[in-house]
Amino acid sequence: MENSYQELQRQIAEREIALEKLNQSEERFRLLVEGVQDYAIYMLDPAGLVTTWNAGAERIKGYSAREVIGKHFSCFYRPEDIQAGRPNRALEIAAREGQYEEENLRVRKDGSEFWSSVLITALHYSAGKLYGFTKVVRDITERKKTEEKLRQSERLATLGTTAAVFAHEIGNPLNGLSTSLQLAETLLKKSDTPDPLILETLQAASQEVQRLNSLLTDYRSFARPLHLNLEATDLRRAVQEVLDPSMRSYRDSGIKVNVQFSEDLPLIRVDKERIKQVVLNLCKNAVEAMPGGGVLTFKAYQLNDQVILEISDTGTGIPGGMDVFQLFKTTKADGTGLGLPIVQQIVSEHRGTIECVSEPGKGATFKISIPLAIEPSARDDL
Repeated sequence: MENSYQELQRQIAEREIALEKLNQSEERFRLLVEGVQDYAIYMLDPAGLVTTWNAGAERIKGYSAREVIGKHFSCFYRPEDIQAGRPNRALEIAAREGQYEEENLRVRKDGSEFWSSVLITALHYSAGKLYGFTKVVRDITERKKTEEKLRQSERLATLGTTAAVFAHEIGNPLNGLSTSLQLAETLLKKSDTPDPLILETLQAASQEVQRLNSLLTDYRSFARPLHLNLEATDLRRAVQEVLDPSMRSYRDSGIKVNVQFSEDLPLIRVDKERIKQVVLNLCKNAVEAMPGGGVLTFKAYQLNDQVILEISDTGTGIPGGMDVFQLFKTTKADGTGLGLPIVQQIVSEHRGTIECVSEPGKGATFKISIPLAIEPSARDDL
């Protein structure tokens, strides 16, 4: 009997030691997770309510543990994603398949959006019953920006090569055709009875050749790298210099201009005239998209090491699936499809990015991001 009692005591002592080690291990793991800064690591209950929150989650998303624990995790999603049911669908997939992964835009506490890499893992009891989820989120905004800059650089390099070949192949024939039309028109005018119809036809042909030459001039710009004259620039003043000459025309067309610039917006080192060219082109497109009037909005603010300029209209919008930066792609009957590719080229040469968000019938927004410190390779003329 005594031996049995001693054995029982020994087993109890061993179990207590094992339990203490487990508690210590769990505590070390908890401290490790809570201390991670580069990843948001937290848990959800089966309904999607936040139950734990680490330092990385606070840094990335902006919420403190006290603010977010007990809230539904859909507060990290954009309104359109919530409306589409994406948060609950992610949990359903994780519960069914064990995990759910995606890269998408998420929303911080302050309302700003960021690109995130998300991994949701379902947690089950040994009996198989779901008791929650772990979620690991990483901010991949910088990676996405780098990828976008690379895509734009590759696109512009391709356009430049194509432009050089195109300009060479059709430039001389166009000049020859223009000279021939001018000569024919001169000879016809010298005749005693010039045929008005033939003369009108020659003049129309000459105008078309001039239009093609103008188009070719723009197209040649892709074959030559831009030389930037960088200087400290007040973005508000640059935009205003573009707007001022057209304000009366805008009012007459029923277009209201709304300018919302952050008061503490810093100066940025850009080629002022090139940036004004970007703004002018986007304004022209916006006005043409609002033939019956509307609102043209400018927003500018600093986000981390970038200055963001957003130009929005309430016009007809852009057809779904259309790449507006593709060469010769245009919705205008008389458009060349060169304006926005040139805009993209200028922004890219400033080591920035430009993106377009549009919904048919509800207008379009062009978002330009330019770094506060442009890399040396872009500083051609200082």
